[in-house]
Amino acid sequence: MSRIENLVFLHGWDGDPHPWQPLLAAVREQLALSLHCIGLPGFGERSAEPWPQQPALLQQLYQSLPRNCVLVGHSLGGMLALQLAARPGQRKIRGVITISANACFVERDNWPGMPRCTFENFRAAFERDPHGTWERFCALQSQGDSAMRALLKHLKGRRPNINREAWLQSLDCLAGLDNRDLLQKLATPALYLFGGNDALVPQAAVEEIRASGAPVAVMAGCGHKPHLSQPRQVAGRLRHFVQGLFPTGAPGAAPFDKSAVARSFGRAAASYDDCAHLQRAVCGRLGNMAERRWVPRTIVDLGSGTGFGSALLRRHFPQARIVALDLAEAMLRFARREQPHADGYIAADAEQLPLADGSVDLVFSSLALQWCYRLPQLFAEFDRVLAPRGHCLVATLGPGTLAELSSSWAQVDTGVHVNRFLPLADWRDAAGQSGLKGEVQREQRLLYFDSLRQLMQELKGVGAHNINRAARRGMTGRARLQRLEAAYEGLRQPRGLPVSYEVIYLKLARGGDQG
Repeated sequence: MSRIENLVFLHGWDGDPHPWQPLLAAVREQLALSLHCIGLPGFGERSAEPWPQQPALLQQLYQSLPRNCVLVGHSLGGMLALQLAARPGQRKIRGVITISANACFVERDNWPGMPRCTFENFRAAFERDPHGTWERFCALQSQGDSAMRALLKHLKGRRPNINREAWLQSLDCLAGLDNRDLLQKLATPALYLFGGNDALVPQAAVEEIRASGAPVAVMAGCGHKPHLSQPRQVAGRLRHFVQGLFPTGAPGAAPFDKSAVARSFGRAAASYDDCAHLQRAVCGRLGNMAERRWVPRTIVDLGSGTGFGSALLRRHFPQARIVALDLAEAMLRFARREQPHADGYIAADAEQLPLADGSVDLVFSSLALQWCYRLPQLFAEFDRVLAPRGHCLVATLGPGTLAELSSSWAQVDTGVHVNRFLPLADWRDAAGQSGLKGEVQREQRLLYFDSLRQLMQELKGVGAHNINRAARRGMTGRARLQRLEAAYEGLRQPRGLPVSYEVIYLKLARGGDQG
């Protein structure tokens, strides 16, 4: 069974990706997946496109989906998502989540929905006055939400470019969709999420969907856009659903082959220090998190690399015995030759430490453990090797790393081009379950590069280029690189091309003793 790789968000009738942004930020904290937003023709960035007939629309949307995805759709987008998941022979969608999506938007055959006369009046009003009716629609979406005023202000803050003909045809599509049979027949795992105070989806419809046996979750205090008013809670629902499909700790869940990681960093040993600007800055901050009163006798520098961290630790703790441990033997040879600050060098995996129980006073690791996916085992090892009053300082990367590169690649193809790392929630949970107590923090760092080529060279120089199991092998064609460069150029700022790094810091101790 292949691992879920992508989370795809399909817009609703308002068609603007902006309302997804709070949820995307919350999801990045909780799930290590590539995130994609797909718009509908005639809406948002696709406002110039006509609305196609339903079979052509579904084919168009399906072709735009990446493989191994969970598809999330809001309102009309949710109804279309269900249709996509039910397509005969579909192989891309592993799970589907609908948000505020009725089985029939307009009432029919005693199924509760918007009264047909109300819908027809709305359509006629939109035909006469698109922008005024859109504003009233914003008010309907906000109605009943505990954050109604802020929500309404947010929705009205981005006036859309309305393609009246396409929007009218999409309303006809919305009125004609009937997903009642799919509630029981759909083979793809699904979750139906609703706001408890939704003014557009009657609660009677929610109860009908629940009565059909479909898995339903209702969020109290929410209207039609729970993903905008309560993004963290919705992200938690998504995380629980995705992990239920394929738990993080399941065999084969790790997207990286550890031997490939070792080879990649081993090859980068000679070039690493010239390119490791971010790595040195993060290592310096991590070192400064150590308390002055700590007097560790034995320190393990996990993922010691070329020895920069060991040198920093030697300055902080000159009397300590420092053990450099790294997965890449070539890195250890380089450190022993060029920066021999450690007292011992061990080639090993952090998840299987060849160290005695209770033998370490400080576990130190800067930007190395993002390659570990079995966090419960990793933290069990920390707990095992730490002395009774031992401490743990870790800096690792989260899934927001290289977000601009990932989003630019998503405009080129549906492949896996950027390494994906576990979210802050997974690190916090694993630390808490291990019994280690302390602080977990997140920092967003933004670097700038003159060109895409410079960024690619730096990633290769530190050994952090794409080593996903699902990555394409072989050379990337010139035409695809040109499309990538054009997509990334659209993000250029006065200082250059932005590159985000999500850095997660953990300062932990046995028994929670930080002093």
